[in-house]
Amino acid sequence: MTHVRPFAPLALALAAALSLHAFEAAAQESPAPVALTLSDAMRRAAEDPPAVRVALARAHAAEAQIATARAAYLPTVGVSGTGSMGFSDQPVLANVRYQSVTASVGASATARMTLWDFGRTAANVDAATHGAAASRVDLDTARVQAMAQVAQAYLTVLNDREAVATARTTVTQREAHLRIAEGLVTAGARPPVERVRAALDLDAARLDLTAAEARERGDRTALASALGLDPLRPLALEAVDARALAADDDPARAATRAMARPEFEAARRRVLQAESQVEAARAARRPSLAAQASASVNYAQALTGQGALGLSENASAGLTLTVPVFDATIGANVRNAEASLVTARETLAQQSLAVRTAAVQAATSLQASRASLDQSRRLAETAAANLAQIEGRYTAGVATLLELVDAQATDASARTAVVRAELAAQIAAVNLLAATDALRP
Repeated sequence: MTHVRPFAPLALALAAALSLHAFEAAAQESPAPVALTLSDAMRRAAEDPPAVRVALARAHAAEAQIATARAAYLPTVGVSGTGSMGFSDQPVLANVRYQSVTASVGASATARMTLWDFGRTAANVDAATHGAAASRVDLDTARVQAMAQVAQAYLTVLNDREAVATARTTVTQREAHLRIAEGLVTAGARPPVERVRAALDLDAARLDLTAAEARERGDRTALASALGLDPLRPLALEAVDARALAADDDPARAATRAMARPEFEAARRRVLQAESQVEAARAARRPSLAAQASASVNYAQALTGQGALGLSENASAGLTLTVPVFDATIGANVRNAEASLVTARETLAQQSLAVRTAAVQAATSLQASRASLDQSRRLAETAAANLAQIEGRYTAGVATLLELVDAQATDASARTAVVRAELAAQIAAVNLLAATDALRP
């Protein structure tokens, strides 16, 4: 007879609930991978990163300064109202006093408009306009920098993937070498130490594979973070077409194209802004002509006694000419604006040299990276051919294990060098495209 425990149904229900919860948790922990191309990644980088949003906010703030400067062209109008109540107690005769309570209300309006200030407002508007243009160009600079950083991270992940494949190839090769060594040792053609040595080489290759896989996971997390994605979200990256990274590595042409970079344009705009600020500061020494008008109305009512009653109006208009005779702050502001102009001009000269230098360095680096990549590929081909030859000789019992191990190490190092050289060349191409304002999503 079978005895059923009374808590068995509860246990089964609990187990089912835990299984369902585990399934749902696994589903939540394994979201669908995000498919990305290099263009997608750079397009996202141009819009989402905090540095781009900060630059966008600064551009909006700079554009708001234009409206502030233009406000000086418009009249100012003010309206005010008053209300009062008065009490009067005056002696009339020796024993007679006159008392009264009076209430009054009034309203007034004033308007003032600058007619001519000898270019002060115009200079302030020009300065604000140039400042806003510089801020918009700064936004372009932030976008280019963000795209370059994300492109480098994207290429690094792809390179990590190649490094993992290379490490797996090495593991496969050394597994085969271990099997060969075991066969030779079993046949008595080699001493047992060669099997031990082959096993150690295989363990070292597996350790390199583990490190390569960990590096790929870390770089994928960094890329997801740079794109504003959940770091646990898997990424499905597509290979990069070589044409997307095509760049002319001639240093002279790169230096010429670098003058179109947004950093140089921003520095030039800030020189124009500083020149307008100097003009505005100097205009403060000149007179200004303004028109003004005012009107008021007042109504008084005696609540007790007798007093003046009724409605009164008043209006006036005129012109005001203001001539600054002495104001120490004007001279200080002029000197400060002139110093800022000198700084802006020096910054422009420095920026011109900086962008040209960066472009020449990027072109030179790309040349060196491409040469290194070609050399690495030739070395890898030679190392692979040498390894194949040594493997055949070792299988035939002619070569020693030491020769095989050396050939393995040379082949693995050569293939790893190719992967690193490819990444260096790709990053150098990205840097050159960014340095010549040619990086586009």
